[in-house]
Amino acid sequence: MAKSELLLAVNQIATERNLPREVVVEVLKGALATVFRRMTETASTQAVEVEIDLENGQVRIFTRKTVVEEVRDPRTEISLEEARRIHPDVRVGETLRVDVTPANFAQRIAAQNVRQIILQRIREAEREHLYRYFSEQEGEIVHGVVQAVTPQGATVLLAQGRAEAILPRNQMVPGERLQPHQRIRAYLAEVRQTPRGPQIILSRTHKNMIRRLLETEVPEIYNGLVEIKAIAREPGQRTKVAVAATQPNIDPVGACIGQRGMRIQSLVHELGGEKIDVIEWHPDPAVFIAKALSPARVLTVHLFEEKRSERTAQVVVPDDQLSLAIGREGLNARLAARLTGWRIDIHSLTEALEQWLPRVEDPELRERMGEAARLIPAMQEALARHKAQPNLTWTAEELRDARTFLEAAYQAYMARREAERARRKAHKEARVEAPPAAEALEPAPAAAEELPEAAAEAAPSPEPEPVAVQAASASEPESVVLPEPAPDAREAIPEPAEALSVPEALPEPFGVPEPEPGEVETEIETEAVLGEDEDEEEEEERRRRKKAGKAKERRRVRYEVDFEDETWLRRMRGGRVRDWLEE
Repeated sequence: MAKSELLLAVNQIATERNLPREVVVEVLKGALATVFRRMTETASTQAVEVEIDLENGQVRIFTRKTVVEEVRDPRTEISLEEARRIHPDVRVGETLRVDVTPANFAQRIAAQNVRQIILQRIREAEREHLYRYFSEQEGEIVHGVVQAVTPQGATVLLAQGRAEAILPRNQMVPGERLQPHQRIRAYLAEVRQTPRGPQIILSRTHKNMIRRLLETEVPEIYNGLVEIKAIAREPGQRTKVAVAATQPNIDPVGACIGQRGMRIQSLVHELGGEKIDVIEWHPDPAVFIAKALSPARVLTVHLFEEKRSERTAQVVVPDDQLSLAIGREGLNARLAARLTGWRIDIHSLTEALEQWLPRVEDPELRERMGEAARLIPAMQEALARHKAQPNLTWTAEELRDARTFLEAAYQAYMARREAERARRKAHKEARVEAPPAAEALEPAPAAAEELPEAAAEAAPSPEPEPVAVQAASASEPESVVLPEPAPDAREAIPEPAEALSVPEALPEPFGVPEPEPGEVETEIETEAVLGEDEDEEEEEERRRRKKAGKAKERRRVRYEVDFEDETWLRRMRGGRVRDWLEE
């Protein structure tokens, strides 16, 4: 082989396949090692090393042999005398690296089978190189040319035809029609390793495609001056993007839109006319939700957050803005909910006044509203006027007064609810610290055991009373079963309206549940328990009994007044048994 012929061949293959020259050299070494094993029938377990001098085209093969006194297998052993010619200090049992290059090996490797091995190894190396390259590009925007369009999707050529990617039909923008030889940009969603090479999956519906396109079109986002907080997208219809400036004196919305809307228009053109709304992010959820519902004008936003999974925002808009806030088929409200992470209930001003005006008839709420309570008559008149004339437009003064009224009513309602929670918490803590007085009056546990069994059988069974008989002492044996109340026991129990002073139930704002049961105390503990407070109360009660060294858990009967159904509910050990008394 000529002096630079091997070097020219390596460079040509590296250029054609777009592979590094080091990769081509390693592939060539592996192919030559395979050819040598076939020529000399060398075992696959024996190490074979190949050295290539690209300048002069010289190829040398080395193997490792064990030094022995008597050679039995020349492929793996070498005599001591021959070994000392290579290395004078070698001893029997040591391993020596020996040059075993066959004569005219450089000319003999030009055979057709050797060429096929080299080409196969190069194809494998090319596939591995493409997989590593596109794995690093995963999550980025790639450029390609549409090769073919089928009902299942489109085939796109990437990286100057080096790799084929798949754009599935469900990852294409609805209504988009791609044509062969059309240049497109897509989001590289996934790269899979297969025996036939890397399988590349593209997407044009992924919301992160909007993020990458904005980074490409808006230098402020790429440099970190403007940050993308959230993205909500309905492919082919509308996208909402929340942005915020990381430095003062920067308009994040203006930077994304560009001069005369040039930056945002390029994205709209790339996505086939999909509308993009850029919204300024705000740390206050109420303000952020109001901005997320743009282009609709929002009057008030009321937040109800019981748990993170049950966060609800009640939004009030003018009557003429209701359809715009909801959007076609609920699109605008749905995108706003995804963008903010809140469940959004949208109501017109007329609906909101119909819900809140009956509630503020409560004197306590009116007192908490302060000066805003003077707006109640005006709001009642305005509501009656607009209900009589549905097409009548709300004036600016009426909208301003309605906003003041709704905000004051909401603040008063939330303040009363927080006060009620604080009161229940204080009552619960006081009850835990001071043991109930009923425990001191409980009979000794041995009293029941001293009665003879015959006397117990002869004694008449008294009728169970509704409260006093159902409660047992803390030391009562576990095997004792409490009797169920007789059918006529209802007559012995006072009606809720006569025996108890039950506060009037607070109406729920727009269907949001409000846990505010009243508390009732009789001769033994009877109280209203609220969802999570009941579990906490039972856990504290259990810990207190364990600390006191009581082996048996005292049976307890509780009564709960449900204001919605106006029923008394019987509870035993914290679990609801049945509705046993109704008005």
